[in-house]
Amino acid sequence: STALPPHSLCTIQCAYDTMIGKDGEILRKKVFGLVKLFRTSLLNEFKKRMCYQNNMGDHDADNILMKSYSPIQAIICRGNEHCIRVAQLLRKLGPFDVFPIRSPTVPKGEERIRIILHAHNSEDEVLRLVQCLCWSMNESFNMNSQVPSSLS
Repeated sequence: STALPPHSLCTIQCAYDTMIGKDGEILRKKVFGLVKLFRTSLLNEFKKRMCYQNNMGDHDADNILMKSYSPIQAIICRGNEHCIRVAQLLRKLGPFDVFPIRSPTVPKGEERIRIILHAHNSEDEVLRLVQCLCWSMNESFNMNSQVPSSLS
């Protein structure tokens, strides 16, 4: 038969019950709070660190983060090599499971790092990700960069 086994049906029912219940509402509020924290903190850090170090204008800082208020976030990292290097640096700095989305999957010049925030993430983890992401984006062109002690 092609029917799902009973344990799969029970699992789906439990997930659905959680999703529409009080616990699901609590988890949704938490994850969307983390999304807001991530977006606000990243833009503030990026403007502070990158604009001054790289003489970039605010316009560039505002366009680094794609417009998405879902738990799936995307950071623009133009160029396949740059995108790969930022993801590698982030993985080296911590338990960040980030993925480079490269051309030709996305148009050339719109390469990005995909980040997914979860309800099990803490605010401290999100803030650490922001610090490490800003450092990685700034250092991705320096192949011999040493990780500062504040991030290790």
